[in-house]
Amino acid sequence: MPSMINIYLIKINNISNNGSVNIGETLNNAPTANSKLQGQNSSYGDLSPTTAGMENVFIDPDVNDLGDIANPANVNAIQD
Repeated sequence: MPSMINIYLIKINNISNNGSVNIGETLNNAPTANSKLQGQNSSYGDLSPTTAGMENVFIDPDVNDLGDIANPANVNAIQD
């Protein structure tokens, strides 16, 4: 079953890169878009099944590939 977020008449099928959906008062502190992808999986339509016949043979021994772990951002917000 595909993942889907339904909020009244809003239908969200995919959020990628640096996208966000904010409902109500929110604070996005230094949003970043980090991704490490391999392969492809596609579905067309609302309830179509998703299948991907892949074999992962990529060996990556790194533990820490994506940044912002050693340098967290400061929160710049005033809350009353």
